[in-house]
Order: sequence, then structure tokens, then C-alpha cells
Amino acid sequence: MPLQLKPINKLTYKLRLTPQIRLAINLLQMPLVKLKEFIEGQIEENPLLNIEKAKESESNLSYNFDDEEKKNYRESLITKPATLQEHLLRQLHLFTSFDDERKIGELIIGNIDDNGYLRISIEDIAKSTGTDVSKVEKILSLIQTFDPIGVGARDLRECLLLQLKAKGKENSHSYKIVDMYLPYLEKKRYDYIAKKLKVPVEKIKGAMKEIAQLEPKPGRSLNAEKTVRLIPDAILKRSRQGYEVMLNDWELPRISLNNKYKQMIKQEDTPKDTKEYLKERLKAAQSLIGGVNKRKETIQKVIEDIVSNQKDFLDNGAVDFKPMTLEQIARRIGKHKSTVSRAVTGKYLHTPYGIFELRNFLNSGVEQANGELLSSKTIKSKIAALIKNEIKENPLSDQEIVERLKQDEISISRRTIAKYRNQLKALPSKSRRE
Repeated sequence: MPLQLKPINKLTYKLRLTPQIRLAINLLQMPLVKLKEFIEGQIEENPLLNIEKAKESESNLSYNFDDEEKKNYRESLITKPATLQEHLLRQLHLFTSFDDERKIGELIIGNIDDNGYLRISIEDIAKSTGTDVSKVEKILSLIQTFDPIGVGARDLRECLLLQLKAKGKENSHSYKIVDMYLPYLEKKRYDYIAKKLKVPVEKIKGAMKEIAQLEPKPGRSLNAEKTVRLIPDAILKRSRQGYEVMLNDWELPRISLNNKYKQMIKQEDTPKDTKEYLKERLKAAQSLIGGVNKRKETIQKVIEDIVSNQKDFLDNGAVDFKPMTLEQIARRIGKHKSTVSRAVTGKYLHTPYGIFELRNFLNSGVEQANGELLSSKTIKSKIAALIKNEIKENPLSDQEIVERLKQDEISISRRTIAKYRNQLKALPSKSRRE
């Protein structure tokens, strides 16, 4: 029987993003400073939006902060914005536990220029601190994970590679181009690069667009004289009961609907075209107000979940860092993973220890025999401590580190120990022997 082609009707369902949903998504992924600018622009364009003056007793920030705390907070953001070095030092003190590591880290940060580049050699730092080059490399690798991504690079190539790596693009054409053919890219020799990578020229041009979006001078994002302030989306206040999360409503314009124009829609003597315009503007105003409120609700839930699960980390530092992923947060608060990703990207939390990006609190974990997850950051911290305190004439092998961790009821394979040791820039035991 010959094959025949016949048209078949098939019913499929596709999610269609309404303008309201699209707006809510855009509002959620905006950093607070961008959201503030967007709302102010909408107020100027839409007559149905009113800007209200917040009453002192109604402000979440004002209600929870006493006068001295409010003064210190405002000064930290307005009169004394953090320099790049101050911003990096806050992160260093949170993610290191040993004095010698902090000493090395402080020297590295002190030699990072305003653009975010390290202007001293690893060898000079090792000589100044009386330590090994490998240990300096390990601390530099830690600093290169700090916000802003790309900071601590020694040249443009390393800066761009750090940013692509943070995006999970190690296997992309963009990464390969920056890694091996950056000089040819600068000369626009796309045909040559395409030939070397054995891909169409269009692929190279597409990768070029991605590379162009990277920041060649990551340090300038914290240059107070040239850029906007770094405004946290929430403030974490410590009390006897624990931590309290307060959304930073003080920074945003308080908006409501203009009752005068709402009434005009109902009046019979209002011209038809005016009514249609006001109805359209009313719908846009309602969508904006609803989207802003939804954004607040989502970010509040995400931060409260992070703080609840990372309380020990906030109290004690990296040794008590718990594993936490986007999927886990999404499941606990009843949101989609993509929603949580938008909620943490480019958002900052003002803590008693400094301002940190929410993504700094995320980390994968290693499953234990009892089914629980132990943070990889915690395990790395323990491995670093074991190597630091080992007998230099008889350093610990990876298998011996496995056995030592078992004594702390931490179950981990030798292969994983080797992987984490490499990430810590620690040499194998034979190479560490003195």
C-alpha cells in the first residue's frame, strides 16, 4: 500500500504571555535602581498615576529602624557609597575564616584598580606575605567569584572569561573565541576565527554580540562618581529573636490611581476618545501597581527563605554555609525556578556585615548517607582547614582527608575531594611535602 500524506487536525496548548504577565516579569528582573527609574518614567507618562508622599509611620523602613539606624543607612548609600575595595573586603571577610587568608586577600584587593583589574603579580604578593604562589592563586580565585563578576582579572581576556564562566558558557563559541582568538576578534577577522573553529561565520558574529554585552571594566559599576548607587532591595536587621527582613520601600516612589481622571471615565460629558484614552491609561496604571506589589511579595518570600536557611552562615561564616539551589527555594515558596532566578539576579541584601548579592547565598551540596545535603562551600572550608593544619613533612593524601571528614560524619568520595582540592588551588600531597 503506497504511503499517503494527509492533513491532520491537532489541538495544542501554548502559553501566551499577556501584557500584564510580561510587565510583571520585567519588573521582577529589574534591579531596584532600575525599577525606581522605570516607575518615575511611568508617572511622567501616565496621568492616571499619582505619586504619594510616604508618611513616616507607614514606611516599613522608618517603622523598623530607629533614627540613628536610619541615619547610618542613608549615609552608607548616599554620602558614603562603598568603593570597589570596600565592597570586595566585605565579601572577603564573610567568605574566609583564617587570618592569613584574609591578609593575602586584603593585599590582593588593595592592588585592584578602579576598573577591577589586579595590578600586581602573584609572585610579588607571595613574596610580600611570605607564602606560596599556589596559596595566593587560591585566594585570588575566591575573589574572582565576588561581585562584580570579572573583578580581580589580570587582563581583558581573563576578565571576559570569568564573566562567561559565571554564565555557564565554558563550552560556548564565545568562550573559545575569547580564550584563543581575542586579538583576531578585535581586528574583526571573523572568517579566520570561523575557519579555526570550523563553524559558519554567522556563528562567530552571533558570539560577538554576546561578548559585546560583557563588561570590560567591571570595577566601574561601583565607581560612585560615574554610576548610580548600589541600592539594596531589602534590609536585614538582627534582633534577639533572629533576623528580620524588611523590603526597601523607602527608595521607591509610592504610587496610586488618580481619582480625578477615574471619575472622568464615568462622566457622560467626557468625550468618547478621551474616555478610551483614560481607560487604556487606567489599565496600564493598574498593571504597574499590581506588578510592583507582586514583585515585592516574591522578593520578600525569596529573601525570607534564604535567611531562614542560611542563619548559621550569617552568624558563623562559610563553615556553616548550607546548600541551597534555585530549585529548592522555588519548591519551598511555591514559585517556578525561573521566577526565583529573576528574583535573585541583580538584587542585593543589606546585612549587618555589608551589602551582598542574593546569588552569593546559593550553593550546591553533596548528599550524605542520611539523605541530607551538605554545602560544598562548607566541605571546601573543612578541606582547606585540614590542609592548613597538616604536618608539612607528611601532608594528607586525598584518601586521608576522606577519612578525617568521616570522623566529622561527612561522607564524600576521594574523587570529589580531589575536585574540591583543585578548585581550592591546593596541590596534591606529594607536591605539598616540604
